Amino acid sequence: IALVLPTPFAEYYEVHDEHVLLVSRVAAIFLIFMYVQLLIFQLKTHADIFDDDGSGDTELAVLPFWMACVGLLVTTLLVTIFSEFLVDSIDGFVEVSGISRTFVGIIILPIVGNAVEHVTAITVAMKNKMDLAMGVAIGSCTQISLFVVPLTVLVGWATDRDMNLNFPHFEVILFVLSIFTVSVVLSTPKCNWLEGSLLMTTYFLLAL
Repeated sequence: IALVLPTPFAEYYEVHDEHVLLVSRVAAIFLIFMYVQLLIFQLKTHADIFDDDGSGDTELAVLPFWMACVGLLVTTLLVTIFSEFLVDSIDGFVEVSGISRTFVGIIILPIVGNAVEHVTAITVAMKNKMDLAMGVAIGSCTQISLFVVPLTVLVGWATDRDMNLNFPHFEVILFVLSIFTVSVVLSTPKCNWLEGSLLMTTYFLLAL
């Protein structure tokens, strides 16, 4: 609700951009607050709910903890550097290819940026670990919605750049419908090929 709240606020009330920006910043604070609560819920207060039930093979750590932290830090720095080049090249790519910025932002960039997560989700799904596969997929979406997007608004606030959550109406509708579709799929205790086909069909329809 907080993520899409600024859009109807700006549409149905005759307000200035400053008011929309203020609502967006307040909504961003609430979203990050909810994300922190989600982390506490998953990692501390109700961690037993998300523990593995013990079925399947036990996987041992290959890398020591310190090496994994160093690898994560180096990878993050490299991604940050390459992201600058990626953002600078979007305008030229859109102009040359004729593809809209919306398609690049919603379809192309998520596929490229989340390629590792996609491979991980498919790999664990092939091992019949559907809970983990769904957790990887939905966890990424949750992190973007509750942390990355509001953090972008707050960073823009700190750097004196006006960034709000007033998205186009069409994108808000797609966002709500996507949540509804995923909720319907998750409401069933078991997954089957028809539900997978439903999700893929929805994705391709959005891509069009």
